[in-house]
Amino acid sequence: MSDNRGGTGGGPDPLAVLDTDRSKTERALLAWDLAMIGLVSINLGLILIDMLYSLGFVENALHAATPGLAGWYDASIHAHFLTIDLVFVALFVTDVLAGWALAIYQQRYLRWYFYPFAHWYDVLGCIPVAGLRVLRVLRVISILMRLQRLEVIEIRDWWLYRQAMIYADIVVEEISDRVVTKVLTGVQDEMRSGGQTLSRRVVHDVIAPRRAQLTTAISSQAENAIAAAYGDNREQMQSYVADVVNRAVDQNPALRNLERVPMLGAFVSEALDGAIQDTVNNVLDEAVAGLSSREFDALVGNIVDSVIERLLAENVGEATPEIQDALVEVLELVKDQVAVKRWRGHFE
Repeated sequence: MSDNRGGTGGGPDPLAVLDTDRSKTERALLAWDLAMIGLVSINLGLILIDMLYSLGFVENALHAATPGLAGWYDASIHAHFLTIDLVFVALFVTDVLAGWALAIYQQRYLRWYFYPFAHWYDVLGCIPVAGLRVLRVLRVISILMRLQRLEVIEIRDWWLYRQAMIYADIVVEEISDRVVTKVLTGVQDEMRSGGQTLSRRVVHDVIAPRRAQLTTAISSQAENAIAAAYGDNREQMQSYVADVVNRAVDQNPALRNLERVPMLGAFVSEALDGAIQDTVNNVLDEAVAGLSSREFDALVGNIVDSVIERLLAENVGEATPEIQDALVEVLELVKDQVAVKRWRGHFE
């Protein structure tokens, strides 16, 4: 009947809640909600039974199996079903009017006439038309949700609720996946047809405001990657440097002439060869160790600024189609990720 009736505490048993320290008004409203659930359940049960009874083969089978019960139902219930349903409708209309009056009293909505629109399923469910009677199920669901908010019951522990949520998630995921894929495909088509709006916005609105963060991230990643690679391959690099220096020394005419000097030529040549190797290796060590220096960060910053300045040029879309191709591929990867059926995890 109402959406927010206040109150806190309470256990999972609705009957126990009625014995708590709630106010008389709260207990009365809770009792009314529980009574409405019972009435709607009885009404829906009668509707289902009468629909089945209206099927010819069911009626014939019932008369053949239990003629007394079938005769009583036919004369007492089926023949007067509309009148019986109107009694339930009168109770449901009373519930809607009472809830509307309470909503006006509590000033729950911005305008007094908003209640019928917010509870459209209750209003339509009061119309005694076969196609609208099914909406009375929503009345039960809405009451259960109110009791859940009031902590009278805990629907999330119910097996039926958990199963319903699984299939609801499947429906929502399938619909949202198709919508997202359609939108991303539209963006890809626009970019392939020469649209430059997205690539320019990425550069202007995403990359440019984050120059400092990009500089820090790139310099940090470069430092870690180079240091790790150099540490893992230091011996191989030093061996390569030694080979290069030896070849250079062997091919240098001046050093070859130096080796011809009696007594000291070979010694000086080898010492010079070793000194060059040590110098180059020390330079590599110092260069790798200096990656964490401010000078290296400044160098990376200058490079990043230069790249961003180039991207911010007016002809970014024409001069750098690679950006559009990269964005199209990124969107394709996003589409592949969206297409993953996460709901299958419930059944695997």
